[in-house]
Amino acid sequence: MMTIKRKVGRANDGNLKRVIEPLASYICATEQPKAALLSALAALVYEVEQTNRTARAHVATFSGAC
Repeated sequence: MMTIKRKVGRANDGNLKRVIEPLASYICATEQPKAALLSALAALVYEVEQTNRTARAHVATFSGAC
C-alpha cells in the first residue's frame, strides 16, 4: 500500500473573517436573528455531513478496488 502524506490546510483567521463577517451582518440585520443563526448553523452542519458522506464513499470505492 502506498502512503501519501498531505498537509491539511487550515483556514487562517483572515480567510475565515471574510466569510463570517458578512454572514454575521446578515444574521444581525434580520428580524429574527436567532432563527437566522440556527438556519445558518443547520446549513453548515448539513454541508459538513455531506462532505463526510462523500469522503466515506470515496474511501469505500478505493478500498474495494484493491
